[in-house]
Amino acid sequence: MNQPSKALVIVLTCLALLAGCGGSNKAEPTGVPGEVSFELDEVGDAGVAGVRATLTYETPEKTKVRVDGLDEGEPAGGGANPVLLRSGTCDTPKDIVFELEELTGAVSETTVDLALTALLNGDYNVQVGLPDRPDDVVACGDVPQEVEES
Repeated sequence: MNQPSKALVIVLTCLALLAGCGGSNKAEPTGVPGEVSFELDEVGDAGVAGVRATLTYETPEKTKVRVDGLDEGEPAGGGANPVLLRSGTCDTPKDIVFELEELTGAVSETTVDLALTALLNGDYNVQVGLPDRPDDVVACGDVPQEVEES
C-alpha cells in the first residue's frame, strides 16, 4: 500500500469514529442506485425522533436532498420547519450552503447544485429548525463520509 493510501485509511477511520456526534456515522443504502440515507439526531430536549435525510444522485453536479420524519410544526406547534444544509458539523456548524425547502407536512425535498460525491466527501450537516426561530435547531445530522456495505 502506498503512503497516500495509508493516510487515507487513517483519515477515514478517524472520521468514522468522530461522526457519531451528529447522526449515524455511516450512510445506509436505500436499495435505489445512487441513493443513501442517514439519521438526524435530536438536539437538546426537542422531543423529536425518526428524522432522516436521503441523498439521491440527480446529475454529476446535482443531488436531491429529502428530509422526512418530522411533522410540520413539531414540536413548537405551528408553521413549517426550516431545513438547512450547512458546512461543518452539527457540533461546529459553519456557513449555510443551501436553504432547503421548508417541511411541507413531514417532508422537505430540494435539488441542490452540489455533487453527491462532494457531499459524501465533504464536511456538511443537515439541520431542522423551529418554525418561528430557525436558529433553534431541533434535529441535526452530519452527512456521513462512509456508505454502509449492503
